[in-house]
Amino acid sequence: LTAVGFCRYIFRRGNEGEFIYKLDMVERGESDEVKESYFNFLSDCGMRVVGEFKDWIYLQKPASEGPFDKKNDTYARLRHVNKVYSFSLRTVCNLLRLFAGIMVVLILLQLLSNNVSLSEFCNGVMLGVGVSSLIALVIIWVPIVNKLRCQVNKLIDDIGVNL
Repeated sequence: LTAVGFCRYIFRRGNEGEFIYKLDMVERGESDEVKESYFNFLSDCGMRVVGEFKDWIYLQKPASEGPFDKKNDTYARLRHVNKVYSFSLRTVCNLLRLFAGIMVVLILLQLLSNNVSLSEFCNGVMLGVGVSSLIALVIIWVPIVNKLRCQVNKLIDDIGVNL
């Protein structure tokens, strides 16, 4: 893997098992200086940032140096799962905002329209958007967020923190 982008991954031919990869997440809203400092830290630890997209970074390191994380590094795993959990919640909230915005626009179109057929069309579209958004949230995002929450709780239990 040499570069990444939106739905785009560029590979070069190499030896099988030469490198291992990890997908990580940087804190949302971090300044460029903080990100640069984090990238330098990763480089000092023998990792290379192959690419980044939005809040996600793709890391590479030689397989001969061993795995990225030690199995007993519960704090690092907790931080990572918590970042993904927060990202998932932000995504759900953004989807809800999008669907609410679409519904407001359709309601305004209906109110401004004197045409009955357009009004009926808007009612049908609003019903479809509302039902499909609820189905998407229930089927896709709720299980993901619940699974992440369970992982966070398990890691907290591993640390031995009583909440």
